[in-house]
Amino acid sequence: MSSQQLASFTIPGGNFGYTGAAVDDLTSFSNCIALSLLDESGSTRSFAPLMEAAMNKVTKFLRKSPEADKIIWGHWQFDTNLREAMGLTPLPQVPDDQFDGCWAGGGRTALYFGETRMHEIMRDYAKQQAEKRYTCNGILITMTDGYNYTVNGDPGHSFNEETAKKAFAETVINEDLESLTSILIGINSDKHVQENLKQHADEVGYTRYLPVEEADEATLAKIANFISMSIQTQSQSVGTGGPSQKIASLTF
Repeated sequence: MSSQQLASFTIPGGNFGYTGAAVDDLTSFSNCIALSLLDESGSTRSFAPLMEAAMNKVTKFLRKSPEADKIIWGHWQFDTNLREAMGLTPLPQVPDDQFDGCWAGGGRTALYFGETRMHEIMRDYAKQQAEKRYTCNGILITMTDGYNYTVNGDPGHSFNEETAKKAFAETVINEDLESLTSILIGINSDKHVQENLKQHADEVGYTRYLPVEEADEATLAKIANFISMSIQTQSQSVGTGGPSQKIASLTF
């Protein structure tokens, strides 16, 4: 667990909340909100340790970045439900082994639900900073091995592709964020699944879709490097008023 005491936040208009560093405790007035969303449905069980190792590698890489103090990283995991594995924490305070044993799933894939909630968190935390006259941008990294496989991710609420699309659009135009980068990583050897995920990424508004056929150690290491570079590049652009530079293509 991270060492800093995190504050509790509630999304307006509902009973959904999250934890994060209090804005008054932040050491930088220009910050990058980095959210990672990992699929922990039953079908990811076989490569869960590799995903955990990849996320730890991201931590170690980013800690060496000259922009480390600007990065506030929160990590959520989803199956049928959504689970906060690490509240929004300043990167220097995230332990190198933070993600050891974090996989705890086994249900179905509530992708739309997870995506929608991530955008609600992104917008709300950006608002918390904007109210203090801080500047911030955001990056969302989603990793899944399949497309959405459940209607409800939360009792009493229905989430579909239109829900996710609306959430993406509201974040993109949100005036509390300078810019948003969003990347969907699809891990599956099935071409039909890959086509479906690519279509979903295009439909809801991801900046980029990254297809991955095999979840082996070498591939997950490449993904870790890609995620690290993406977050670092976005953090370098905060305060400029513009989007980050394009990340080089990644092939497997």
